Amino acid sequence: MNDLKNSVAFLFLFVLIIFGIAQIDYVEENLINLSPAFFILVTLAVVSGILVRPSVRFSIYAFLVIWAVIYGLTWVVYWRTSTYVPLQIHGIQFLLIEIAAGLAFDIGRHINQVIHLLEGLTANTYPNRTLDFHTAEHRISAELTRSRRYHHSLAVLLVHLADFEREQSKDAMILERDILSRFATAKAGQIISECARETDLIIRDEKGRFVILCPETNFQNSMILADRIEKSVTERMKARVLLGSSSFPDEALTFDELVRKASGRMQTTAADLEKQAAISQRSAP
Repeated sequence: MNDLKNSVAFLFLFVLIIFGIAQIDYVEENLINLSPAFFILVTLAVVSGILVRPSVRFSIYAFLVIWAVIYGLTWVVYWRTSTYVPLQIHGIQFLLIEIAAGLAFDIGRHINQVIHLLEGLTANTYPNRTLDFHTAEHRISAELTRSRRYHHSLAVLLVHLADFEREQSKDAMILERDILSRFATAKAGQIISECARETDLIIRDEKGRFVILCPETNFQNSMILADRIEKSVTERMKARVLLGSSSFPDEALTFDELVRKASGRMQTTAADLEKQAAISQRSAP
């Protein structure tokens, strides 16, 4: 955390220095006439550096090369044709953008380290067998292929943790809410893992929902699992879950279509619950 704090401080100070230099007057002219396009590039470099996910294949060196190429393209497309900027100014602008990109990338790296730390902590606190969507792609394909080959039924159950009781969440900081949400999701994953069979595949999709792939299960049997999950989550977490289910091959033939069908049913259920809540509020004295 200290490294993250220092990285943010260095970047903030560097940006202040850049804008400060641009405002310094020397004999009624700016000391360094930085181009307006330069400030746009610096902003984009900082934002992209913080948001990017560092990996073995994508390091800080690759990121700096990308921004060197972007600066070169900007020079060819904009500065070379529309406005004249001295060569020494180009050199200064290029160095400043590279430094800003490097500092922002370092912040993004520290942020990702904190995220991985939280994910590891939640996984150890509430161990479960939930898989990331990209990790489970080959297993999803294998289950669908097997179901098609042997003409077996297969169900997809969608589970979304709608809300959970936490008194302190209203006044908590954003980071605290994120930590609480991660722990709640991990606990829900543990409960779902306990309710599901060993052969069921539990996946987290990009929207944070649980997608349960149930081989040799029809729609009616998937709803039995849905009821069991809903009761367990309600009892152990005091939370409300939204559920949706679909079956292969009766309703859809591909995994995406199955998820879309289940998502539609889940949204219909959510709309019905909202209507019921609105009616209850109106009838309340």
